[in-house]
Amino acid sequence: MERAVTGEGASLGTLLRSIRLERGMTQEQLGEASGLSVRSIRDLERGVSCPRVSTLRLLTQTWNLPESRGAELYRLARTWRDRARRQRRGVAEERR
Repeated sequence: MERAVTGEGASLGTLLRSIRLERGMTQEQLGEASGLSVRSIRDLERGVSCPRVSTLRLLTQTWNLPESRGAELYRLARTWRDRARRQRRGVAEERR
């Protein structure tokens, strides 16, 4: 069953996809250039997985992004991770 994607996941995925398209790259080309799998790229763009810091660093280097654009990617990912942690804590507390 596929997860619904909202909030930061959708925003981050949309931004990643738009940057890739601005660079004129297919998912396959980005995979070759960055070393990421096409499936990983697809999941990131769909917002179903949150990238690790190392993955974001790899993408910003592959695309040679300006610092401000990279910072926006990191901000969205951090906000997404923080929200997911709070939700997991809430679920754990409800089970007690």
